[in-house]
Amino acid sequence: MKTTLKRWLTRHDAQYIALLAIVGCLLMAICSYTSPVFYFDYSPDNNAFFTVGKAMMHGIVPYKDIFEQKGPYVYWLHGLAYLVSHRSFVLIFGMEILVLVAAMTLTYYLARRLRLTELGSFVLSLVSPVLFLYHPYYDYGDTVEFFVIPLILSLIYLIVLIDQRGVVAVSPWWFAVQGGLVGIVFLSKYTLLGAWIAFYLVLGGALLINRQWTVLRRLVLASGAGFLVTTVPWLLYFLATKSLGAFINVYIVFNTHAYIASSVSAFSKLIQSAILLSQFYLGDVLFFVLGLVGTLVIIFTDDIFRTTFAKGLYLLVFVVSDLLAVYGYQTNTVYLYYQLAYFPFFVLPLIYFVGRVLKRLGLAAYDDPFIILTTMVLSAFLVLGVNDNVTDSRLFPNNSSVTERHTRKPQQPAQLVFGRLMRQKTPAHRAMTLLNYGSIDMGFYTSSGAVPTQYYFQNYNVPRSAAPEILTSQVRSIRHQKTEWVVLNTPKNRTVRNWHGNGTGKISGGDMNPGTAKLAKTLYRHYRLTAKHTQYFENNHVTYWLFQRK
Repeated sequence: MKTTLKRWLTRHDAQYIALLAIVGCLLMAICSYTSPVFYFDYSPDNNAFFTVGKAMMHGIVPYKDIFEQKGPYVYWLHGLAYLVSHRSFVLIFGMEILVLVAAMTLTYYLARRLRLTELGSFVLSLVSPVLFLYHPYYDYGDTVEFFVIPLILSLIYLIVLIDQRGVVAVSPWWFAVQGGLVGIVFLSKYTLLGAWIAFYLVLGGALLINRQWTVLRRLVLASGAGFLVTTVPWLLYFLATKSLGAFINVYIVFNTHAYIASSVSAFSKLIQSAILLSQFYLGDVLFFVLGLVGTLVIIFTDDIFRTTFAKGLYLLVFVVSDLLAVYGYQTNTVYLYYQLAYFPFFVLPLIYFVGRVLKRLGLAAYDDPFIILTTMVLSAFLVLGVNDNVTDSRLFPNNSSVTERHTRKPQQPAQLVFGRLMRQKTPAHRAMTLLNYGSIDMGFYTSSGAVPTQYYFQNYNVPRSAAPEILTSQVRSIRHQKTEWVVLNTPKNRTVRNWHGNGTGKISGGDMNPGTAKLAKTLYRHYRLTAKHTQYFENNHVTYWLFQRK
């Protein structure tokens, strides 16, 4: 084993992966808001995950004691992040680096398996982050869709393996791993399961029709074992905490009835998904070439897949995955980061096109330091061309995401300013309590270190008519002064007393809450204004307000 490891470390593959890790660190540092290069991770979703994960580490049970609708693996990961650093996403930053490097490495090995040279495969893997970090689909980072990219790429690799070796020769460990990934994705965000649903239905159906009972049994047993390994611990957790019913009601029922934007039939929702899919691929030349043209090319030629079965399997995995990723959403209601799940399917077309270009250029088969260095620099420029998140970082002091004040004096965003105030003004002997009123988690639980004490610790992007109990509960909390601190937001130049919301009862762009005017009298009776701060967030000038109990 030791000899094998030493031998592998001296190979080009190990050196290439080490370089990919360096590139991954540098790119994530300037693209992900979880990076220490940024002042703060402003993403409401990421902060909500962190808040629930923190609550878990304090014995609070998701779904039962605190309301949020993602899967338990998301909260567990962010709970670990809380244990590593109570008020930052440093562990998540490390995980994002691993995810990007894993995606780049899988791209490299896919290219090698598809007969590109070592150097050509490495060049391809170096430029692949342009796809995985494409803004606005990759926005703040730390989304389930981003973490799923290498998982889908591993499934694509397995399809290529089946095409080249035949399913009989594939190790059962491959199926065990995929079964485990199904469990993880199911308990993270089940709308991303489309690729695996298609894979198992088509492959299992083919084995059944061809009466390949031995292989079918191996597929079912290995995949089932992997699935049980990643799901049974959570089943035991929910049974032990008597929260299985709450998990089903929130994660399954609420997500399918209140959170999904469309109320039409299942077939009509698929049509809506198809419309969104076609608009995506027709809306950008790169997506059109890699998504539509590229997929058709690899389906109708034998350069990537040799067998008709593998072509059909890949095509169905591609289509079903993309359709289910935005299932239930309509034009102008889908969040763009959902469509990041499409991008793993750009890799095979990219390999096909780049491979043909490299053959024409006569690129060397092995190491060429000049080409490698040039490609690394080119990769960074290309990523900056499709993702300008870095302009919100510490490299650009006092940028609009930090403050609207025109001053040369160094400023910090509202989250850090308010968090520091709450820690200073809360007596050391008393646990800090906070309510994020009317909007999705704005990051103040994270920056202050407060552990949520209210079931509805934030608002959600659903119509008030679909879940009126959320804001009703929050108003009741303020009326009875259940928390020491209350934080909320309004548009710039609006006050708490005169912001009536957007009239829909639903959170609008920029995470504005649906109105504060009706609450103002009760709020000012029981709380005093402590601080306010204006900054730019998601195309809106937002004023954050911090109140302390009288």
